[in-house]
Amino acid sequence: MDHFKINEPDFLRAPTPTLTRMRETGPLVAIKIPFIGKCWVTTTDAAARALLKDEVHFVRNPANAGGRDISRYYWFLPRFMGVLNRNILSLDGTEHARLRKAVDQHFSRGAIDALQPEIKQIADDLLDRLDSTQPIDITKEYAQILPLDVISKLLGILPDQRTELARAIAPISEPTTTWNMLRAMPGLYKSLKLLRAEIETIRKTPRAGLLCELIHDAENNLTDDELVSLSFVLFVAGHETTLHLISDAIFGLTENTQHRAIFQSNDSATTFRAVEKYMRFFSPVMMTKPLFVRKDHVFHGQAVKQGEKILALLIAANHDPERFENAQIAELGRRPNAHIGFGFGPHVCLGMHLARAEAQIALDRLFQRYADVQRAPQDAAPEYTQRFGMRGMRRLMVQLKP
Repeated sequence: MDHFKINEPDFLRAPTPTLTRMRETGPLVAIKIPFIGKCWVTTTDAAARALLKDEVHFVRNPANAGGRDISRYYWFLPRFMGVLNRNILSLDGTEHARLRKAVDQHFSRGAIDALQPEIKQIADDLLDRLDSTQPIDITKEYAQILPLDVISKLLGILPDQRTELARAIAPISEPTTTWNMLRAMPGLYKSLKLLRAEIETIRKTPRAGLLCELIHDAENNLTDDELVSLSFVLFVAGHETTLHLISDAIFGLTENTQHRAIFQSNDSATTFRAVEKYMRFFSPVMMTKPLFVRKDHVFHGQAVKQGEKILALLIAANHDPERFENAQIAELGRRPNAHIGFGFGPHVCLGMHLARAEAQIALDRLFQRYADVQRAPQDAAPEYTQRFGMRGMRRLMVQLKP
């Protein structure tokens, strides 16, 4: 097994050399990932797309590949984690389709377009509170809070509960180590209890929001465990991807003044292309959850066996020179830009329209108000999060200048 280090600072700063070596090894390479163990990852766009759309040979729930159900697969985790592990991201076929159908319409392009005035107001309120007299951490003070506030508003989670939930899940964003995973367990248990209590409160006292609609819509027929796991995934995934996308984009726009000048032309098409550019180039979510091989077969020239784990390495697909010319360069005007930063196939990111809208609005409002945002200091190296599989700014110090 080759030792490809895809979470080291050198890789996060400049992934091209490692991705090139991986691609030269083959369309699938074997690596070891914390808590997942030995697995295969794709190294090309073609292999990633083929994997993610193939429901015949690959599944999300190991029970459909001759193993334990996903709720008991990670046997070393506390029993309560079974509820959180058995979520919409880890189910197949009709089980996955039923949960997705329950929430799909709330994350459609039309539904998110209707939400844009509220997102703009949230962004403006946050910008009102920022201190422009001294350097601030724009990740912590803006990029992190905006998507948390938006997903809480969409779900119908009140501010006090949002703060408690955010505090409870905070440890899962720490570097991926055994110790930090153990440290995260009490918070995850607390988040489960908080969500159960919130669901019961909303059941008795309805209020606006997606959670209320899910609870009181008899057609969904969701169990309490399904409501908990679904709301947990929406809350966590509903802010984490966007947090890293926004912080990466701010870094990119403060790194390249020419791109920032083009972006500040205040053209909606340019704003859209900028977000897509940074989604491809940075690939904030670098890989998918593991899929399991349903039966022995040969995939892209590599023999794989039943039960083996395989992940789509999205950053490798998004930097594949067979798909993108000058893939290692962040080009603002790149067309076409058919990246798979939001995934592909039946499990394509449910919240991609929301993430795009949040990032576009966050960037547009920030650079409208502060035309000359500068890093502090300007030549500071990027500080990437050490959570495995994510590529976003752990901290980004900037000086806000009108």
